[in-house]
Amino acid sequence: MPVAACRAVRLLVLALLVAPSTASAQEASRYPERPPRIIVPFPPGGAADLFARIAGQKLAEAWGGRVTVVTDNRAGAGGIIGTQAAVKATPDGYTFLIVTVGHAVNAYMYSKLPYQSESDLTAVGMVATVPSLVVVGPSFAGQSMKDLLDAARAKPGALQFGSSGTGSTSHIGAVLIESLAGVSMTHVPYKGAAAALQDVMGGRVPMSVDIITSSLPHVRSGKLRALGITSAKRSPKLPEVPTVAEGGVPGYQAVSWYMLLAPAKAPATILDKVNADLRALSALPEFRARIEDAGGEVLALTRPQTEAYLAAEFSRLGKLVRERAIKAE
Repeated sequence: MPVAACRAVRLLVLALLVAPSTASAQEASRYPERPPRIIVPFPPGGAADLFARIAGQKLAEAWGGRVTVVTDNRAGAGGIIGTQAAVKATPDGYTFLIVTVGHAVNAYMYSKLPYQSESDLTAVGMVATVPSLVVVGPSFAGQSMKDLLDAARAKPGALQFGSSGTGSTSHIGAVLIESLAGVSMTHVPYKGAAAALQDVMGGRVPMSVDIITSSLPHVRSGKLRALGITSAKRSPKLPEVPTVAEGGVPGYQAVSWYMLLAPAKAPATILDKVNADLRALSALPEFRARIEDAGGEVLALTRPQTEAYLAAEFSRLGKLVRERAIKAE
């Protein structure tokens, strides 16, 4: 082939390689050109729904109010229905999914899912992390985590704990206490945190481990007592409540996390932009205040950091699910 022809072929190949990248960059610079949506795989009113709406509103403002960010609740099957909807969505950078601990738990708790949890979705960014409270009803005789653990050890399996469902954050939080403290309790799953907390307040179930977003108002009203907080350090909202680790379970730490994912083949340039914009929100006092008012903590992570965080949670929670033989009901 003549030299000129070879040069022409090389230039054509180079142009073909550069063109998609340039097009993606231009698309990202114009983003968003229509309303993005955040699929919430739970009913309205819960923590995931709240954080999705806060993030969506503030992102829309950061984009100059050109579009609104739609919150799309697709509840059912412990988050599976909404997750499947996100996986099947067109991977154009306009569909996101907010997930929490159950996303990683489901990957191991179910023998088969209609998607691949780790490969069909990709990390976009972290919205918030939220600790839980170990709460008991007013009729519970104990006053501390030590009292609770002593009661569990005195009669293995007799102490019940309510949760918002098998594989939920509240279930996993209590199971981790069992695992690290070497105690045995009986799980009583409910259809949602509200029902579980009602029975704890009524004395029908002794305790629960529930995220601070939904349990704190009941603690402040005196309907529940907090024996411990699941984070590594005490919360400024309840500085008198010790961590679970301080209360007698060394090494204990468990927080709920709320992160945005997208279909795996979504344009990386758009996802990088959304991540950058989400991280920029963390510097805004109003955004931080709204997250913190809900009991959360802002955690600004890059996309690779979010991916690494999620991978570590898959590993940690998968190990716990296998060790404790947690199965979907």
